Amino acid sequence: MRHLYLFVLLSVAACAKAPPQDTAVPAVAAASVPPGDPVEGARVARRVGCDGCHAEGGKGGGMDIRTPQGDRIVAPNLTERRAHYDDRALALLLRQGKTHDGHVPVGMPIKMLQHLSDREVRDITAWLRAIPAVDHPGLAETTLTPDAAKQFAAGTHPYSIDMLPDAGVVPPATPPTEPLALGKHLAYTSCSECHGWDLNGFGGDDAPSLVVAKAYTPEAFRRLMRTGEVAAGGKSKTGRMSKVAAYRFSVMTDAEVAALKAYLDAR
Repeated sequence: MRHLYLFVLLSVAACAKAPPQDTAVPAVAAASVPPGDPVEGARVARRVGCDGCHAEGGKGGGMDIRTPQGDRIVAPNLTERRAHYDDRALALLLRQGKTHDGHVPVGMPIKMLQHLSDREVRDITAWLRAIPAVDHPGLAETTLTPDAAKQFAAGTHPYSIDMLPDAGVVPPATPPTEPLALGKHLAYTSCSECHGWDLNGFGGDDAPSLVVAKAYTPEAFRRLMRTGEVAAGGKSKTGRMSKVAAYRFSVMTDAEVAALKAYLDAR
């Protein structure tokens, strides 16, 4: 069964009060940690989908869907929600799905975001702190049916896998520089929520295995990442990959695109 974030993406185009110490987000003296870069954070946030689900500028509502069961899932206004999180709490949210009040971050692809490097998390945090506050008075709230809320809280909902991190994941301090390692990092932090946690797809035209990348020449792959044009020309079969690539992946550098292509070809 496809997970919730994929359902959300395809439909629209994404703590405990005192969290325990966690090795995935080590406590390091502030003076020894370089500050995040809000400009780079904006680029990373675009690539991983933050300002897709939460809309440009973080105003919320880029993701706003209703399920057949009666649930409504709405990405909130980040310029309001950020006040609930210090930097460590934001890292715990991105890495482990731990929200400030213990609710389940429905629709957040934690299983993908957990692989972000420490530097990328700091950069996203700096971007989030820097974006101007914006009012969005018409923004709806997420509402879940009682059954769905109970299942998400227990981690038994069929789509809960999206919001649950894997045990033992140790993210890197910075994105890798070796091309194949960088390509793998980009694939797992950019592509896996739609193309499967092992990149072998969820089936169907919307989420094929990324073995399809091997059919692209380097030039055609760059064009896909920049404009959304597929190898045969025009848009993807459903139009969704084209839309996502043009909006999110067009911010990738030439070196990142080449590294991603090299990794996908080498699998």
